[in-house]
Amino acid sequence: MMSRILVAGATGYLGRYVVKEFEERGAWVRVLARNPEKLKVPGPHFEPAVADLVDDVFVGEVTRPETLRGLCDGIDVVFSSVGITRQTGEESYMDVDYQGNKNLLDLAVAASVRKFVFVHVFNAQSLQHLEVMRAKQKFVDELKQAEIEHAVVCPTGFFNDMSEFLTMAKRGTVYLIGEGGRKINPIHGADLAKVCVDAVTAPRRKFPWADP
Repeated sequence: MMSRILVAGATGYLGRYVVKEFEERGAWVRVLARNPEKLKVPGPHFEPAVADLVDDVFVGEVTRPETLRGLCDGIDVVFSSVGITRQTGEESYMDVDYQGNKNLLDLAVAASVRKFVFVHVFNAQSLQHLEVMRAKQKFVDELKQAEIEHAVVCPTGFFNDMSEFLTMAKRGTVYLIGEGGRKINPIHGADLAKVCVDAVTAPRRKFPWADP
């Protein structure tokens, strides 16, 4: 029997598949959502609607700690894929990818949550010139020091990220970096969700998508 799980990022591409995978494995699932209505409809890249798959919906915002009181009460494992896909508003990567997750971590530690599972990025150490990577890495550094069991999942790009290339192709021009010889290996959310859920019970602390 799976634990009582909190999924933060449940309205995002990966989060929806993670909710579905937890539900299929018999977990009790609470989701954190800023806009619960999004849970009722499929995502823009055919991700499943998950409103009927969850046991509890907690309405709040990771960047506003005052809206998160009680979020981790009764929870065994926190899973977070919280992060900004593209910075368009006033909130920065440090506001969300770092501080938002730090707010969740503080609540988890205070509530004696057993484990915190976080989705990072494959090979992030070589991408620290990017603000989003610095924000995510700063949180991972905090997570490693926290008094809580943890696991960090480090995938490559998602299939939905490739939609930008399709959009460019429809416009008639696709821009490539370099000479066009680079290869990519995007991951489907359903496949990655299995790894994320496995991380709840596995003893490993880091899950790179491509092991050496």
